[in-house]
Amino acid sequence: MHRLLPLLLLSLTLLTCTPVAPAPEPPAASYSRAAFGPGWADPDGDCLDTRAELLADLSTVPVTLAPSGCSVRHGRWIAPYTGQVVTEAGDLDIDHIVPLRYAWGHGAASWSAEKRARFALDPANLLPVTASANRSKGARGPLEWLPPDPGFQCQYVLRFRRIARAYGLVHTAAEERDLVALTGQICGA
Repeated sequence: MHRLLPLLLLSLTLLTCTPVAPAPEPPAASYSRAAFGPGWADPDGDCLDTRAELLADLSTVPVTLAPSGCSVRHGRWIAPYTGQVVTEAGDLDIDHIVPLRYAWGHGAASWSAEKRARFALDPANLLPVTASANRSKGARGPLEWLPPDPGFQCQYVLRFRRIARAYGLVHTAAEERDLVALTGQICGA
C-alpha cells in the first residue's frame, strides 16, 4: 500500500492540474477587414492618405502628385519582394508585412479597435510591393510564403517576427520553433 500511495497522489495531482498551454480558442467573430479601421487614413489632414505618404517617403526620387495634390502618380521605388524598379505608383500595392487576416488569427481578434487600426496603419508593417507579389503572398506568413527575391528573404522574416513580437501576436510552440529554424536557415544565424 505504501508503494501505491505516491502513485495515487501523483494521479490525483495530474487530474486536477490545468494544461500549461491550452489550445487557442477560435476568434469569436470571423475576420473582417473593416475590424482594422476604414482603410488608408489621413491623420495629419494634408489630403495625402497613409498610402500616399508612404509612397512619397519611400520613393528614391521626388514624387509627382496628381493634379489634386492628394495622391502620388510617379516616383521611383524598388519593390523589395521582387527587386523590381517601379515608377508608376498605380503599379504598386501597399502590403502589410504581417497580414491583417494573419494577425486576426494570431491574437488581433481580441485587440481593441484602436490597436487594430494602429496596426493596420503602422509604417513599420507597410511596404510598397508589386501587385503580383502582394497577391501571391495573400494572408500568409513566412512559414508559407517568402519573397521571390532571395536577397530580401532574411530581412522579411526578421521584420515579420519583430512586428509580431511588438504587437504581442501569439504563435503556437510549433510555429515559433519553425520560425526560429527558418530564420537560422535564411539568415545564417
